[in-house]
Amino acid sequence: MRTKWMRLGVNDPADILRWAGAQNTRRLDTFRHRVIHGREFVSFRLVPRYRVEIGTNDIIVVAHVKPSARQRLTTALARTWRKSLCRVAATIAACKPESAASAPARSAAVYRLAAVRR
Repeated sequence: MRTKWMRLGVNDPADILRWAGAQNTRRLDTFRHRVIHGREFVSFRLVPRYRVEIGTNDIIVVAHVKPSARQRLTTALARTWRKSLCRVAATIAACKPESAASAPARSAAVYRLAAVRR
């Protein structure tokens, strides 16, 4: 038995169930909801009332929610903010004076001792 996969892009998570209800569906199960890098993904198994031509009786649907204009703007602003903070941190690190190697403090005079006699 082969598995049929379907990819579905929607604007709203509720559109997924509306789409599944509009199909000639017998059963929906094994729902999984994930958020990966800020994007919502919903996967589920759809068993249609009609026969699928490839020799399986179910379809695995992976639906991803397309980000809205507000979400895209928020993501772009956050990315710009992070980049600018990294640039400021790099500039501050470059302007920081290098620590000079400290000269050893002379607290006492050093004398050479005579070689050991036998």
